[in-house]
This record gives sequence, C-alpha cells and structure tokens, in this order.
Amino acid sequence: MKKAIKTALQYLMAILISLLIAIVLRLFVVDFYSIPSDSMSPAIETGDFIMVNKLSFGARMYKNFDFLKDGSEPPTWRVKGFAPIRHGDILVFNFPYGKSLNKISMHLSRFYVKRCLGLPGDTLQIRDAHYEINGKRGFGNLDEQQQIAEYQGEFPRGIYHTIPFDQRVNWTIVNMGPLYIPRQGDRIPLDTLACRLYQKMIEYESGLHIRETEGKVYCRDSLIAHYTFRKNWYFLGGDHMWNSQDSRYLGLIPEEFIVGKAAMVLTSKDPDTDKYQWHRFFKRIK
Repeated sequence: MKKAIKTALQYLMAILISLLIAIVLRLFVVDFYSIPSDSMSPAIETGDFIMVNKLSFGARMYKNFDFLKDGSEPPTWRVKGFAPIRHGDILVFNFPYGKSLNKISMHLSRFYVKRCLGLPGDTLQIRDAHYEINGKRGFGNLDEQQQIAEYQGEFPRGIYHTIPFDQRVNWTIVNMGPLYIPRQGDRIPLDTLACRLYQKMIEYESGLHIRETEGKVYCRDSLIAHYTFRKNWYFLGGDHMWNSQDSRYLGLIPEEFIVGKAAMVLTSKDPDTDKYQWHRFFKRIK
C-alpha cells in the first residue's frame, strides 16, 4: 500500500513539475498561434500553426489582473530582451480595439500577425503603392506593391482609403503619408493634421479627450500646442496587401500590445481539405 502511494505521489509530482515548466515556457519563452487568414501570405499561410519567440524582444507580463474584473486597460511590463524589434520582423500583437473602433484598447483574446515596416522615429510613406521608410524603398512584399502600382481596375470596396479616413487628407493604399511614427519622448506640434493622425493615440496614452476646432486643438477648454508621446509606436503591415487589416487601416500599434516575434511554422493544415501540408512543417518564418 505504501509503495502504491509513493508511486502515485511520484507521478503526481512529475505531472506538476511538467505543468510548471510548460507554464514558465509559455510565459517567458514561446507561445503558439493558429493562423486563420492569408494576410501574411506567402510567409505565413492559412492553416499554419506557428511558434512565437518571446525571448528576443522580452516577454510581456501583466502587473496585476484587476482588468479582468473592471474592464480597465491591462497594466504591463516587459522582461528585458536581448534584441530590439527590427524592420522586417514578423510580430504577433493584440488587436488594438477591444471595445470600440473609436478608441484604442487591448483586445485580450484577438491576436494579429504582421510584418514590422515602421519603427519608432521612422517616417513612413506609401508612394505609387510602394512603402518608403525614411525616403528609402525595399520594405515589405515588393511583388504585391508592384501589382497594386500596376493595377488599372477598380479597387475592391473598403481597401482603397486608409487612415485617417478623412477626405481632406485623402490617403490611400497607393499614396499615403508621410506619417511620422512617434517614439517615447517625442514632442510634436499639434496642428489640425497632427490631431487627425494622432488623436486616438494621444487619447489612449493620456486618457483625455482632445478635439480640433477652427484649426486649433483643445482638451476641454485648454488650447494644446504640443504633445509629448509616452510610448513607442509601430507600423505593422501584412504581406498580402490586398487582404490585410493592418496599420494602413488600424493605425499605429503601441509597443505593449506586441506579444513576440513569429519564428517557425510548427505544423500546417490545408484549410479546404484539412490535410497536413508536410512541406511547411518546421519552416522558418522570414
């Protein structure tokens, strides 16, 4: 009897240790996501099951879990990583609208995967359908950009116009920007264009409501001439530009929404036949 109890306790201890190791790995090292769309094709395909590296940039942690009770914005901190986010990294992040498309907030159960095209401090522009970062081309899916540049037909409804969705600015997937991507500590003048571009971001950071009136920007009754950003922001874009809900439409993404870097396709299933796509197993994502 004692031997049976001892054996059972040993098995239980092994199970508990295994669970603890799995939890630590998921929190600090890797995470896993299924891909439901082709927005990152051909780098990542529909049906892929990917591994996300949390170590390189540093795992994101919650300071507390009060937000689960009161619905507030989750307070986060990040474990120190060993490499910064770079142009071209494919990142997994929380969808930036949890409750309303008019207000940036972390959607806790919805995750997107896109390529980093613009870093904090960059100036991004789409000219003739090609991304330009700080005046240079060669970023993102160049074949898709060329296809859009050469397209002579009518663009599908809903994809042509981009942020800030304002006729006075009239940015599109063919010609957009220039858009400065703020970094922590940047102080920018707040004119009417800046208000249209950065209003949601400023309101997310500050918790205050700002408005534009007769060419001037106000918070309540106070005139605001400048704003200093408190966070780093990123422009994240899909490789399949014809079918990607990315920063062209969502706007810039705050750093704390980023979960980690997509590293490898572990397994893959054809979404139509449900058959394994063996040639994609253990494929490095780049």
